[in-house]
Amino acid sequence: MRGTVFSKRIVLALCVSLVALSCFFTMTAFARENIDTGREASISIYFGEDGEGFPGVSFYLYHVASVSEDGSYTLTEDFKQYSISLDSLDSSGWRALAQTLDAYAARDNLEPLQVEETGQDGRAVFTGLSTGLYLVTGTQYTDGTSVYTPEPILVSVPGAAEDGWDYDIEASCKFEKEDLPAELTSRRVQKVWDDDGCEDKRPDSILVQLLENGEIVDTVVLSQENNWEYTWNNLDGSSEWQVVEADVPDSYTVTVAQESNLYIITNSLQPELTEEPPDKLPQTGMLWWPVPLLLCVGLLLVVVGVIVRRKRGDQDDE
Repeated sequence: MRGTVFSKRIVLALCVSLVALSCFFTMTAFARENIDTGREASISIYFGEDGEGFPGVSFYLYHVASVSEDGSYTLTEDFKQYSISLDSLDSSGWRALAQTLDAYAARDNLEPLQVEETGQDGRAVFTGLSTGLYLVTGTQYTDGTSVYTPEPILVSVPGAAEDGWDYDIEASCKFEKEDLPAELTSRRVQKVWDDDGCEDKRPDSILVQLLENGEIVDTVVLSQENNWEYTWNNLDGSSEWQVVEADVPDSYTVTVAQESNLYIITNSLQPELTEEPPDKLPQTGMLWWPVPLLLCVGLLLVVVGVIVRRKRGDQDDE
């Protein structure tokens, strides 16, 4: 009898705990369910080192995509011309995509939505923004001995917060620090294919453009003959260098990731879909709320099943 009472108390405690967890996760998910697309937003970018901000640096803001209440992205007119994907990207994927879009924006002289300069605190603030996805790029800063080159970043507005959505985003800009550049430098480009099992869809070659301060200064052909890579030597060390893929093959998307003097161009084959799914805002939590509830119900059924079996066993013993 004591065992039966003890088991009932355990079941009651588990039920209460599971219901509480279910309510907690459900309420948390619903708190971020809808995005207020009519709300005004802002982005604050910090550029500095060891707590010391870099003043007088120009930052440029580009509107890459709008976002709907359910977190679906729609590329803007300026950026829908590029063969890119916003789907299922990790942190390195977002970084590479930002570098890719930065180069295209420079090559095609896209007009930034806003231009702001950092103050003495090293912050550039963009206000009066609509919700969506933004590309932020900046110019170099020189302190007399080193050159600081800010990395382009993609910023999603709003961003996920513990209690809902954050419409005023603060971000710290990563950068590459180098000694004052030598007179000459080099750049190497390498092509990577992400299309295992579908190698027959690859073109025989691709065209890669080298940009100096946003202007095309050379175009090279990459193919199997040169092992899909090329190196430019004797380049001006004081210039800003970028590469872009001139024409992305059909059914492929492109990202260009830069690591020091190496550019890695990745073409990813996209699945053939009858209807293209919308790109989603990262960390929306839109479809996750039923998961903890279903998990709780499943655990409850397991516990009830164990108790019923034990009760039947006690009856058989009697």
